[in-house]
Amino acid sequence: MKLSLIALKDADTLLAFEIDNQHWFEQFIPPREKEFYSQEGVTQHIREFLLDYQCNEMIPLLIKTLEGEIVGRINVTNINSVKRSAHLGYRIGQDFTNQGVAKWAVAEVTKIIKARGVKRLFAYAATSNPASQRVLTQTGFCQGKVVKDYTELHGKSIDCVEYRLNID
Repeated sequence: MKLSLIALKDADTLLAFEIDNQHWFEQFIPPREKEFYSQEGVTQHIREFLLDYQCNEMIPLLIKTLEGEIVGRINVTNINSVKRSAHLGYRIGQDFTNQGVAKWAVAEVTKIIKARGVKRLFAYAATSNPASQRVLTQTGFCQGKVVKDYTELHGKSIDCVEYRLNID
């Protein structure tokens, strides 16, 4: 596996990955706008993420096989250089779950942000998503409070558990 910064050259393969996994992802996270699922939509998405990256607000990464196939995404967002904190989010393609991909990617991202001076990393996992909760606890995150009504999914309120990792 390898992590790579998202790039405009990834638009075609990222669009295919997102379309292939759309129904899978929408079981766990709110759906994207339908305009996203086009060449123009994904290209605009990448441009926005790269702009945020250039402003040191986020680190948008793709998780790829050594052959270059996209198997997931992992992003560091809300980077706060004063508080030395950030938030983590990830999604793994359905065909690549239960293979240690998320756990590996979270561990690798932790190394990257440590080098950037981040000391606290936050992540949220739905109370109904024990797999994601396991990934976080197995990579050193401590479970915190339950955040009621964190988001809405298919018309239902979703509660999430807040996780925190202190990075030395």
